[in-house]
Amino acid sequence: MNRRLSLLLLPTLALIVLIFTDAVPWLRGPAPETSEWYWPYWLRPFSHWWLPIFIGLLLLLVAGWWLRQPDQRGRNLLALLALSGIMIALQLAIIQADRQPVLAELVDRTLSNLSGGYFEPAITLPDLHNALQNYPELMPTFAAEHARTHPPGLLIANNLTASLFNRFPELSLKIASWVYPGRCMDLWLLERPFAVAAALFTWSLLPLLAAALTIWPGYALARHWLEPSKARLATLLIATPPALILFAPKVVQLYPPLVLLLFLCLVKGQENGRLTWYALAGLLYSLLTFLSLGNLALALPIALYLLLDWWRRQQLTANRLIKVGTVLSASGLSLWLLLWLGWGVPPWAIIQTGLEQHYTLVTLLRRYDWWIVWNLVDLLVFAGWPLLLGFGLALVGTVTAFRQRRLTSSHMLALSLLALILVLNFSGSARGEVGRLWLFFMPLLAIVGAGALDDWLPQRWQLLIVAAQIALTISLGLAWQPVRPVIVVAERPSQPADKTPETAVNVTFSETITLLGADLPPTDVAPGSQLPFTLYWQADGATLRPYTVFTQLLDASGQLVTQQDNWPVNGQWPPTCWQPDEVVVDSYQLSLPPDLADGRYTLIAGLYDARDGTRLLTNGSDHVVLQEITVGSAEESADFAD
Repeated sequence: MNRRLSLLLLPTLALIVLIFTDAVPWLRGPAPETSEWYWPYWLRPFSHWWLPIFIGLLLLLVAGWWLRQPDQRGRNLLALLALSGIMIALQLAIIQADRQPVLAELVDRTLSNLSGGYFEPAITLPDLHNALQNYPELMPTFAAEHARTHPPGLLIANNLTASLFNRFPELSLKIASWVYPGRCMDLWLLERPFAVAAALFTWSLLPLLAAALTIWPGYALARHWLEPSKARLATLLIATPPALILFAPKVVQLYPPLVLLLFLCLVKGQENGRLTWYALAGLLYSLLTFLSLGNLALALPIALYLLLDWWRRQQLTANRLIKVGTVLSASGLSLWLLLWLGWGVPPWAIIQTGLEQHYTLVTLLRRYDWWIVWNLVDLLVFAGWPLLLGFGLALVGTVTAFRQRRLTSSHMLALSLLALILVLNFSGSARGEVGRLWLFFMPLLAIVGAGALDDWLPQRWQLLIVAAQIALTISLGLAWQPVRPVIVVAERPSQPADKTPETAVNVTFSETITLLGADLPPTDVAPGSQLPFTLYWQADGATLRPYTVFTQLLDASGQLVTQQDNWPVNGQWPPTCWQPDEVVVDSYQLSLPPDLADGRYTLIAGLYDARDGTRLLTNGSDHVVLQEITVGSAEESADFAD
């Protein structure tokens, strides 16, 4: 027993040490700091560790409670609800270790063409109908590599989300007010309707929610294949692979629950023989492939599982193959056929273009021989040693069961997944980022592995399996950087410690922006001199528009003499970035023309929206008078001073 525990825990502990210390950099990829793919090493400050560790311990506590409960529906439901909530919290805690506020980081990861890649192309489509008609030609033109290599499913979903929010302007406005502070200098976003920001918020959270919901179909599927105690362990292993928690918010988190639902439908069809279940499985396959070409690989484990199951049941007949194959094929192609019939785009045109783009952007640049090894290393790291240990034990048991013709559903699934891993690895289609790309079938590995681990270790040690998975997940989240949103983030400019104006103004413009006061220039100046002054602003919080400050010097007839227009703080800190009750110190310096005529001039200031030039109003006026200025020659200015 000690040997078995050592085989479970010692490799996990060694992996955690290597991750934290980076003692073996090639663990992150075959050639770190080169053009080959690698996971960056980025050890977070120790002060950022406590929240992920606390939530990890909470997850372990719930797991320990559930594993010791009798098989009662109410308690199982309570455990699943608790696990879903904790999974969302753990994702957010690991993101917070990277950056606060969390929402800003979620938005940046979704908007970034390198870490997300679907939102910006989806929103900038000039017309969805025309885009679909010409989609193969559009694919190479997208700025985001992910969009260039994938079918239109995710672009359609993002685009339609924004269109849906257009019908609810008040809700869109409310959600936009949460999003804008994190992207407060992003004119691409700020110049678009509020519905775009609301859609961005939605797609920043959907993957996290999908990851947390993965355990529900996972538990249902495990109950069909395993005993209740094994099903609980399988669900906990489904909840804890590092890949499922760390790649937030990436669309790959949408795939595991859909894959589990697909296999659940297949199991139902195998049990009662109804073609409806096969049709539902085919529809899910169609959706998965319409979202990502990588999911086409699911056809292999689906076909192998069905064939092995019919062979085991002695139901492998030509009639069954034709009926089920026809239903699965028709429903599995349904979305592709709809695109072909409705927009005239044959499926093979999109598949060919996507594969060509993938070859140019990825396959051609990375060595085949290196990734034959590192695909499996990456799978080990991001699936977790305990999970893969269980999968290995299941394969050993499958060999014996196959010889004795005593295959169970778990054995058949293990063989199907082994075939999938071998094909994906040796085909060379996956080179780098395997921890992300192979996430779609990791929950199936967990189900297979849980059954084998439960037979291999006494139930009293099950919690150690879950603890090892959680520890590995948190270690990766604190030491590596699985998601890198390369995107410009607004940085708060330095401000003086003293924020008390010399002269009080206390004028409030619309959107509750208040000009508290100013440090005013001299009242008597000479032509060609500088006119320095400072404005002190305050707002109730971030505004919805990045208003521009205008400062002008007008002559007696109201004609413009000189001006300076920019976002506050020399263009560095627009009102969309302001915090509630924050005092913003905003300095200006107007240059007077050297030939400016002597006389009296008026210094004014105000705010306007650069999108249409509309000025904000205060007490019925579109500006505030700061000071009267007298301009004269240098000698006259000296006389005024005397």
